[in-house]
Amino acid sequence: MSNSISPSPRDGAAEATADPTDGSPGAPAAAGAGPTAPPAPSGRADALPSPARGERSGGQGPGARPEGAGAGAAKKAADRLVGIDVARGLAVLGMFVVHVGLGWTLADGSNALYGLVSGRSAALFALLAGVSIALLSGGPTPRTGHDMGVALWRVVIRGLIMLPVGTLLTMTGTPVSVILAYYAVFFVLAAPLMSERWKIVAGTAAVLGVLGPVASFYLRGLMAGGGPLRGPVAAVNSYDPLVALAGDGVVNFLLTGAYPAITWMPFVFAGMALGRLRLRRRAVQWSLVGAGAGLAAVAYTASWAALALGGRARLEASFDAELMERYGGASSVAEALREGFPGAVPVNDWAWLLVSSGHSGTPFEVFGAGGIAIAVLGLCLIVAPYLRWAVYPLAAVGALALTTYVGHVLVIWLAESGAVEGTPLGFVSDRLDLTVLVGALVFATVWRLLVRRGPLEWPLHAVSMWAAKRIP
Repeated sequence: MSNSISPSPRDGAAEATADPTDGSPGAPAAAGAGPTAPPAPSGRADALPSPARGERSGGQGPGARPEGAGAGAAKKAADRLVGIDVARGLAVLGMFVVHVGLGWTLADGSNALYGLVSGRSAALFALLAGVSIALLSGGPTPRTGHDMGVALWRVVIRGLIMLPVGTLLTMTGTPVSVILAYYAVFFVLAAPLMSERWKIVAGTAAVLGVLGPVASFYLRGLMAGGGPLRGPVAAVNSYDPLVALAGDGVVNFLLTGAYPAITWMPFVFAGMALGRLRLRRRAVQWSLVGAGAGLAAVAYTASWAALALGGRARLEASFDAELMERYGGASSVAEALREGFPGAVPVNDWAWLLVSSGHSGTPFEVFGAGGIAIAVLGLCLIVAPYLRWAVYPLAAVGALALTTYVGHVLVIWLAESGAVEGTPLGFVSDRLDLTVLVGALVFATVWRLLVRRGPLEWPLHAVSMWAAKRIP
């Protein structure tokens, strides 16, 4: 079926939270809000139970109200999904902690919040990208045929738009490891599983969470020193225009960068699986909290035990300070475990796969950070409706995630350029952390109240929708 034919009214359903870079009008309220396809027959393995009276898993059509409920019930059901934007807002603020030192200083000179959010905020951001992809394509009742085709191309096109945006930000030369260019790869790789059952997607996330880090360690080992992959990788990089422009190309996106797809796709796939659940149901929300917290506890405890039972001693014995210059520059194992890594661990000893530090890309970090992300999402879904106005600025930041992310990188670039020193804007560089935090909260809140869709989110939505409808 040609995509030039206008899609059904369901096209654009779940638009509100359908993309971390798209804060559409009524974002929290409209998530999953479109007419649903008929439920799967009960005999199918992927059939979902029928919604309870007064609850519609996929939302309602224009002008409709929830079954057996009035406008108040519709408002309540919508508000409960404000939690998705709140969670995304927390992820953005967590990145502020890492990028501009937001937080407070402890007696040892470290940031009190850094260890809490390092790696985990980006993992939450990636997980929510997966949730958004699932919601854009129908949520608990996945679209089919033409409608799924439009949703798929919208995801791919949005990812491709992120590539030049992320590359341009990387070219500014700020110390920020820009995630947007990696999103292009995440979105394209997620597209083939958009129509699969949530259990298959969840299983893929779990398997890749174990095999991805192991494969990364093995392949990067073949690239190290005089390994057999060193030459081919160098050849690919020499012809990669993105490497020439920003030093970040396809090899980094897939394997060696700050957010390599081989170890970050589990977060996206896990989010896609969660987005197929009925997130309005309180039982589902509490299940996310329990399952996420349990998964994180098991992963971090297992990592601690593995290191205590000989892994730490092995790392101490094989520690190579010169090698560590390429992996964060830590001067000791203790510092490496505390400060984290730049996306992957060293390949000189397999025991590095036992750590769970931020951005280490090990199985323990994937499941630990992923579990925390799931639990945070569940908590936000539960709490947000009761703190609607209190969390509105945070939800606004989440709804304008693309705008606030790009904006904070540009503010960092402006401060580091020295262009504002000695001017009325000198406070930007003097108190960069507060400038970024207050600026993001105030701007996002005012913009959402007055305009709704963000200044970068609107063209992203318009271009992806326009192009997706015209692809055969």
